[in-house]
Amino acid sequence: MALDTNFDDLATHFKQRIYGSRKGAIRLAVLWRDLLQNLPLEQEKPLRILDIGAGLAQLDLKLADLGHQVCINDLSAKMLALAKEQAEGKSFAKQLTWQHGAFQDLEPCHDYDVVMAHAVLEWLAEPETLIAKLGDFLQQNGVVSLMFYNFDALLFHNLLRGNFNKIQNNDFAGMQGGLTPPKPLKLAWVEQTLQQHGFEVFYQSGIRVFSDYVGVRRGGNDDDAAVLDMELQYSNQQPYVQMGRYVHYMCKRK
Repeated sequence: MALDTNFDDLATHFKQRIYGSRKGAIRLAVLWRDLLQNLPLEQEKPLRILDIGAGLAQLDLKLADLGHQVCINDLSAKMLALAKEQAEGKSFAKQLTWQHGAFQDLEPCHDYDVVMAHAVLEWLAEPETLIAKLGDFLQQNGVVSLMFYNFDALLFHNLLRGNFNKIQNNDFAGMQGGLTPPKPLKLAWVEQTLQQHGFEVFYQSGIRVFSDYVGVRRGGNDDDAAVLDMELQYSNQQPYVQMGRYVHYMCKRK
C-alpha cells in the first residue's frame, strides 16, 4: 500500500536545496505576492489560517507577523522542528499553533478563513483525498490556496532535453529519497477535481514560468534579482501560468 511521503529524512536536504536556492526564493515571492493581492491580510481583523503540509512555514511566520492566527500542520516532526526554530523568541510566536500529524487526522471544524496546501498534492498516495477534505476546515466564504507540481511543465522540460524515452514510458516520478515529487499533476485534473468537490478557481499563477527552462545562463538570466523580477512580472499572465513548474490556484466555494 502506497503511503504519503514523510519528509523526516529529507528535511535538511529540502531546506538547503530548495529554500537555499533561487528556486525557493521565486516560490516564496510569487506565493506571497498572490496572498497579498487576494486576501485581506492588511485589515485589522485577524484571519484564521490553516497550513496543511506547511514544511518550513516561511509564509506562516510572515502571516503571523501581520497579526493573523496560523495553525501549522505537517506529517514530518523534523520539518516542524525546523520551522519552530525560526519562530522561537519572535513576538508573533503566540499567533502560531502547531499540529504534528497527517491531514487526514485533522478534525472537521469549518473554522478557518484560509486553508493553504502548497506542494503537498504531488507527495500524496491519493491526491484527491486532500481536495476532498478542504471544505471540512473552511468557513462558508473561506479561500483555498493550493500549489501543485505541474505535469505539463515537466513534460515540456523533458521535451527540451530530448528525454523522449521518459515521455514515451510515462516515466515522470522522481527517484525514491529525492526531492522530485513522485506524482506530477495535470491542470485539467486538478480543476475538475476541485469542481467536483464544490470549488472554483478565481486566481492562478505559475511558479518558475521560464527560469527552469534556461540552459546556459547569460545576460539577465545570470542575475538572480533580474530573474525574480521577470518571474513575478509574467507569473500571473497567460500563457505563462501554464508553463510554471508549479501552479498556484486560489479557490472559493461555488
